[in-house]
Amino acid sequence: MSRKCLFCPNPVDSAEHLWSDWILEDLKPVEPIHIKFGKTFAKWVDDPEVRIKCVCQKCNNGWMSAIESENKPHMLAMLNDKPTVLLPTQQKLLTRWAVLKSMILDGSSPQRRPIPFYTECERTGMKPPSRSLPVNTLTWIGRLEVKAFHAGLTNTFGGINGIPKAFQGCVVTIIVGHLVIQVLTMHVLPMFATNRIRPVDKPGAWNVDLLEIWPVFGEKCWPPKVSFVLKGSTPHHIAHLINRWKIGEDITK
Repeated sequence: MSRKCLFCPNPVDSAEHLWSDWILEDLKPVEPIHIKFGKTFAKWVDDPEVRIKCVCQKCNNGWMSAIESENKPHMLAMLNDKPTVLLPTQQKLLTRWAVLKSMILDGSSPQRRPIPFYTECERTGMKPPSRSLPVNTLTWIGRLEVKAFHAGLTNTFGGINGIPKAFQGCVVTIIVGHLVIQVLTMHVLPMFATNRIRPVDKPGAWNVDLLEIWPVFGEKCWPPKVSFVLKGSTPHHIAHLINRWKIGEDITK
């Protein structure tokens, strides 16, 4: 039986590039891509043109391609280290791009993770005409001092009002060039469905390292005050961001 597209009932017949051609063309060569696939293993890919077969041609060449085109101008500026002012509409567009990549990573290995974190309703809601983002999603952006590629997926969880594991979360950290993006989507118990959830993360210099772009609160000027680094013992090391929410189970463990 053929796999169904992550975003519609059509069978999978297209492989989605994790990194679009315009990103690959602009940034080669840089540090090797590090991508984590699936629930129980980590796969490190040095080929920047890695493709993940989980969608249909109609979705891939239609609304998904439109998301890439809509984000290309401001993303190209940031991944090439050009200061950029993001209007609220651009922040939502960038969040949609990051959530789309998160859903693709989440659904990349059905053999090892048969039930994706993102629900079918959340995935189909990304498509026109609704173009909706999953409820209880938070998104931040930052700057890395050097150009690099990275995409990693981690599970997390937390309590609410003394009830342990009242929410389950999926965290995706993406690095394209100098641009760093982190997305956290949470699923909460029904009794807390109307609550605005602000989960507790590990201590860090997040107020100077990151800009929150979703939910949107006015325009944002990128880069933040302080950049992430790859070397040295410092609270601004990129590893601290990648491990920021590792208070639950690492799905690649």
